[in-house]
Amino acid sequence: MSMTKQEFNQRWESDESGGGINFDDIADCAKAWGIASTPRTLQMDRVRYLVLKAAGTKDAEEFAS
Repeated sequence: MSMTKQEFNQRWESDESGGGINFDDIADCAKAWGIASTPRTLQMDRVRYLVLKAAGTKDAEEFAS
C-alpha cells in the first residue's frame, strides 16, 4: 500500500537518507497518485522528481533533471 502525500513528505524529510524510502515506494506512490501508470518503465530520476514535487518536499527542485 502506498503512502499519502503527507506521509511521504514527513518520512522523506525525517532524515538525510529520505526516511528509508526506496524506488519501490516511489513507484508505488507515482502509480497511486496518478503520476504514472507504469512508473517502473520510466526514467527513475524523473519519477522521483515528480513524486517529490507532488508530495511538496522541500528539496524536490534539487532532483529536477
